[in-house]
Amino acid sequence: MAILEAIRQAVSGLGRRGRGNAYPKGLRSEIVDYARARRAAGIPIETIGAELGMPWRTIRRWLPAVRGKRFRPIEIVETRREVVVHGPHGLRIEGLDVDGVAELVRRLG
Repeated sequence: MAILEAIRQAVSGLGRRGRGNAYPKGLRSEIVDYARARRAAGIPIETIGAELGMPWRTIRRWLPAVRGKRFRPIEIVETRREVVVHGPHGLRIEGLDVDGVAELVRRLG
């Protein structure tokens, strides 16, 4: 991945970032394009940050679609009449039927 290596090299050459030390606009644009392509492939934003050698929270700020997206696609497998939902970061919802899960998602959305 020549693009990844070029971006990593540019990011590492910048030194410490922080308030008042903005990323150059051209580099930021390349990072956003790369991150969008990786997100479209289903790669977590945290992994993208590690690949680029920069804070994933910075990338998340630059990608409005990532900022508001909290839920990931799920597959509902019915066992008995109770549904178990496994989510990111250890989230686990048990004891609800399909209608109960749908109502929970509707209220949280």
